Amino acid sequence: MIRLYPDPILRRRARPVKPGTPAANQVARHLREAFAQVEGLGLAANQIGELARAILVVLGGEELVLFDPQVVWRSEELEVDSEGCLSLPGVAAEVARPKQIRVRALEETGEPVELALEDLEARLLLHEIDHLDGVLYIDHLSQAERRRVLQEYKAHRKAGARLETGSPL
Repeated sequence: MIRLYPDPILRRRARPVKPGTPAANQVARHLREAFAQVEGLGLAANQIGELARAILVVLGGEELVLFDPQVVWRSEELEVDSEGCLSLPGVAAEVARPKQIRVRALEETGEPVELALEDLEARLLLHEIDHLDGVLYIDHLSQAERRRVLQEYKAHRKAGARLETGSPL
């Protein structure tokens, strides 16, 4: 189950986990199980209640679990695009992020990998790595825009709760 804002675990910094260990294998399995139930491009372990530095992302149409991902380079050129989050469903906002990045991480086997990404894939990894540091995309917004998104989110959740209980909109 995906943890929803304002769940406190979303604001906690995840801890490293060594790939290939039973703990890492369990996190990878839980990420895949949760991701199979949602529509998205990525998921961080703390979004499923596990404080492990692990993410699942879809790159080039392939699901990939990465451990301890670290941004080692960011372009100065920024790109503004709409961004949403599985932990804040129903809302989105325009967020400026570096257009290109390089990320070092460990694959499930423990093999190191370096990824050079741009555009949507760069945004995706930055978003998921932010989660591992307890940062949400709304933290990149101006105070006024963040307030607007959170008000919209609360209204969306309230409407969803009314739908679930059968109450009228």
